[in-house]
Amino acid sequence: MRVLLVRHGQTDWNAAARIQGASDVPLNAAGRAQAAQLARTLASGERAEAIYSSPLSRAMETAEIIGSALGLAVIPAAELTELSFGDWEGCSWAEIGERWPREFAAYAADRRNYAPPHGESYAGMLSRARPFVESLRRAPGGPALCVAHSAVIRGLLAEEQGLGVGESYKKIRLPNGVIIPLESKEV
Repeated sequence: MRVLLVRHGQTDWNAAARIQGASDVPLNAAGRAQAAQLARTLASGERAEAIYSSPLSRAMETAEIIGSALGLAVIPAAELTELSFGDWEGCSWAEIGERWPREFAAYAADRRNYAPPHGESYAGMLSRARPFVESLRRAPGGPALCVAHSAVIRGLLAEEQGLGVGESYKKIRLPNGVIIPLESKEV
């Protein structure tokens, strides 16, 4: 099955360059417009058979706008929930570096395995997201849409492309409202 990864529309925290993580921050007006554009793009393309979404409101609202245009009910999938950045949520990267310099250095040195204070690591997040996406890829039919978040999509793509998480920040752009296809493969 073909899987299309869709990043949710913009929130006020995205616009302010603040880390959202598992905090439930809603879409702003620009994010709703991005979701409507995603719906138009997907409605004019290949027909999706299912739409799954992180249960966080910014992803669910994006998915519901798309689902309404495609005539699909949204299926919540906790596996697609954004990586928890713990104590760092609500902060900018610069603020994190100032307030938690040792922890931020450890994170920068090993983004895959380091968990921010009271948060989770990319490896931990991928242990729930990867099996879910792979189960969709092995299923007959398709395509399926997965509305998710930057870290989830980045982690999946980094593994797919053989990149380290830190390296992926230099090579993969993930603006709000992007669609990234994953093709079927033997797993």
